Amino acid sequence: MEISQKVAIVTGASSGIGRDTAIALAQRGARVVLCARSKEKLEEVAANIRQNGGEALPIPVDVTQPLAVENMVKATLAQFRRVDILVNNAGIGYFGPFASMALEDIEKVLAVNFWGVIHCTQAVLPAMMEQKSGQIINVSSVVGKRGVPGLAVYSASKFALVGLTEALRGEVADHGIQVILICPTTTDTAFFENAGSDGKASKKPRGPFMMSSKAVAEAIVEASIKGKREVILSGSAKFMLAMNALFPSLVDWGLRKVFKRR
Repeated sequence: MEISQKVAIVTGASSGIGRDTAIALAQRGARVVLCARSKEKLEEVAANIRQNGGEALPIPVDVTQPLAVENMVKATLAQFRRVDILVNNAGIGYFGPFASMALEDIEKVLAVNFWGVIHCTQAVLPAMMEQKSGQIINVSSVVGKRGVPGLAVYSASKFALVGLTEALRGEVADHGIQVILICPTTTDTAFFENAGSDGKASKKPRGPFMMSSKAVAEAIVEASIKGKREVILSGSAKFMLAMNALFPSLVDWGLRKVFKRR
């Protein structure tokens, strides 16, 4: 897809992957709709884009609220008359044993990571189907391909995105809509600042799986331009998934070791 002048909605655009994706899209000429809960942070991102000659429309929205999402899409259509790209990036994390995880925390993770995607996708589909074109880019995770101890509910939410992406791709292809799956590894963002089991900071992992948010953003933009159906980021992650297909018990053992050290 040629990105210049396309209208792109990016959720979770106030920081991390979402922020860098919005900036990268704007640098290539897209008109970007910035979505997140923090109005102040969205205005900062919008100012950055405008200072560099780009076009940005910040709309504070909580993706867990379907009416708020519907109003965001209506505002986008009122301003630009179309929606070409939806980047479902908004997400929250939680690291800790599933057995001690409060039901409230489980519901919160699923509300943002899964239901937020449902709300946004259903809201943009009518416009995309009418214009017979569009892209829906779902940011899942490598742990949406292989569950990891300590990330049970987060993994479940990202597995759900994989299934949704694969099924929806077949449903909307005849309408000229592409559905793209992005599976990053651990990313160096604010994700871990409130991902602990006590709601406080979780220890940020390091090593071969760590990526920068800018690298993920560039991969998202490249996937959009080239129309890739699925992107798994980093050779280390691909190797781990290949090993899991061949030797799942060995990967189980290795991940248990990692979990015990956390």
